[in-house]
Amino acid sequence: MQVLVDYISQVINFFYTLTAMVGLANYGVAIILFTIVVKVVLFPLTYQQLKSMQKMQLLQPKVAEIQKKYKNNPQKAQQAMMELYQKEGVNPFSGCLPLLVQLPVLYALFAAMRSFFNPVQNPNINLAHAGFLWIANLGVKDPYYILAVLAGAMTFLQQWVTMRRAGTAGTNDQTQRTMLYIMPVFMGYISSQFPAGLALYWAVYSLASAVEQFFVSRPGLELKGEVTSK
Repeated sequence: MQVLVDYISQVINFFYTLTAMVGLANYGVAIILFTIVVKVVLFPLTYQQLKSMQKMQLLQPKVAEIQKKYKNNPQKAQQAMMELYQKEGVNPFSGCLPLLVQLPVLYALFAAMRSFFNPVQNPNINLAHAGFLWIANLGVKDPYYILAVLAGAMTFLQQWVTMRRAGTAGTNDQTQRTMLYIMPVFMGYISSQFPAGLALYWAVYSLASAVEQFFVSRPGLELKGEVTSK
């Protein structure tokens, strides 16, 4: 994990150097550029997540039939649904994959933020450029919790747009409905406790994800013929 922490620090330094070259030297801007690169790298996974969610939506009539058929036998219903998902090549937990992939990055970024903005541990840091907007130092918590609120709001927006574009908004999928409301609260709380640089990363990442979902997806994307009729 230390290798990933050191790598992230080097990448942020690289982007900071780029901002300095164009006269906008700022570590906050560097973190935003780093976030965009991470978003681009993870695009294939996000695209697969969307396709899986759309396919899950197309399977809802069959799922409803199974639930009706085995309404008095939940265990049998669960088994039948898992067999259906396996047959159709659908992973019902695929919606969590991008977040799971993000966890190591978030942890490494948190570890990097604790030392990156500390002049004792990072003598090369230019604290004059460590502030961003109202935050004096991105290595400490946002004193006004504004970034925490933005991180939570952007998490909700990203998940809501994903559900809308995948055609799953308004469904009775309890997992998705729970994630829609629980994750923004969780990420908002985490962002309020950790360095502001981490909160900035997550707010920008979630916003970029929402914009990505809005422009690159549409309901029923290339899936109409992918669900078997029997």
